[in-house]
Amino acid sequence: MNSKVKTFLSITTVIFIFICFHYIGWLLPFENFFYKFITPGSQIIHSLSIKINDQEENFESIDDLKTAYQKTKKEIIKMQVEQIQISLLEQENKELKKQLNFLKEKGYYYIGANVIGKNIDPLGNTIILNRGSSDGVKLNNAVIIDEGIIVGKIAKVEKNLSVVRLINDNQSKIIAAITNQDKSSGLVEGGYGISVYMNFIPQNETIVIGDMIITSGLEENIPKGLLIGRVEAVEKEAFQPFQKAIISPLVNLEKITIVSIIIPKE
Repeated sequence: MNSKVKTFLSITTVIFIFICFHYIGWLLPFENFFYKFITPGSQIIHSLSIKINDQEENFESIDDLKTAYQKTKKEIIKMQVEQIQISLLEQENKELKKQLNFLKEKGYYYIGANVIGKNIDPLGNTIILNRGSSDGVKLNNAVIIDEGIIVGKIAKVEKNLSVVRLINDNQSKIIAAITNQDKSSGLVEGGYGISVYMNFIPQNETIVIGDMIITSGLEENIPKGLLIGRVEAVEKEAFQPFQKAIISPLVNLEKITIVSIIIPKE
């Protein structure tokens, strides 16, 4: 016990002497040396905080720095979302401009519509629009995008929505013509949502890969000259009266978002 008391008294005495020397000023040289030693480190920490924050804000604690980081991260995510939305709007405006220019040039009556759903049936391919009978939509109206590219026909109509059977749907049928020398005609049909082909083309007529397929105008509610696709391949069988053309659609039928429904004049 005496040893512990002596140690305590010794430490207390030393601390008291240092305090006295500090107030007298005898420790000033040592204090200045120590201050110069730690100051560069303090300046580096301070300058680092300024460098991180462009607005020269200082953080009083690590929690403040974390809060500022989280806020900045949220703002960056918000900006990225806004940029994506702006990009989508620009794309939609570009698509609408093409459709409107075509419709205005041809003088067609039309109804603009947005795609709000898609059929997941593996044997077909249909989309749902936010326009219906209350807007004037009727069965078999042509549905187009871009500059007069037909993507399908109205297959079902309800009051506030309608269903479009796309040209690659298994039940899709459109009377069409080829822009070749023979002005060949035939029937464009879909193949289970994955292909489009043209049947009943006379065997003796010449078809060239790259020929355009258009609507013939022989079908009610479908104007003549709407673009369907290009000839990608030709299938012929000996001693058969007809040949078949495999068609490559002009647009990606899986990426349709905005369409125009052509309304025939009465």
